[in-house]
Amino acid sequence: MPAQRKPADRRQRTNTTDVGVVRVLPSATPMLPAPAPHWGGSTTEAWNDFWSSPLAGPQVMKPTDAPALRRLFDLRDRLTKAFDEMDLEPIVVGSTGQPTMSPWAAEIHRLEGAVSKLEDKFGLTPLARLKLGVTFEEGVSLATRNAELLQAFQRSQA
Repeated sequence: MPAQRKPADRRQRTNTTDVGVVRVLPSATPMLPAPAPHWGGSTTEAWNDFWSSPLAGPQVMKPTDAPALRRLFDLRDRLTKAFDEMDLEPIVVGSTGQPTMSPWAAEIHRLEGAVSKLEDKFGLTPLARLKLGVTFEEGVSLATRNAELLQAFQRSQA
């Protein structure tokens, strides 16, 4: 006498025709990460704008991206503060009394390079998105199409 098959709900393989059970996990609404308390107003506003934009959707952003993204906004905040400091005193007195460029200029130059690299990695500029080969419209249309296909499949199984 052959062995009895497992009930469909206990099987691990779902590629057989008699299983027919599709489990859909409820989508949790992600909480927007809070901006750092030491950031200035413009950085906090940019952070909130980013997280309310389609770029921060689950199709594009993953939880593992959050530390690098926070580092990007930390650097942006430092850059804004460095510009403010340099605007106050662009020329300072050097060690021998000569006029010289503010030391903030070197800091601005360093920070701009770091910010630019991270923005390119996240595709936050139009050219960076093109280089990554990703357009937001494609991501949204694919996600929408996949959701519609899933709903159609669920209706057909009911």
